[in-house]
Amino acid sequence: MKLDQIGIWSVIKLEIIKKYASAYTRILMPLQLLIVKFLYIQLIAELT
Repeated sequence: MKLDQIGIWSVIKLEIIKKYASAYTRILMPLQLLIVKFLYIQLIAELT
């Protein structure tokens, strides 16, 4: 096997990681938005 080629297992692992990252991002995006909104409200409350 040449160094610029990857094996079938590497291709499979990359597909698994791609699917996992997509699901992880979909799950965490609403949570991140909620945290940003909370921090914004906290900042406004501290300034007033």
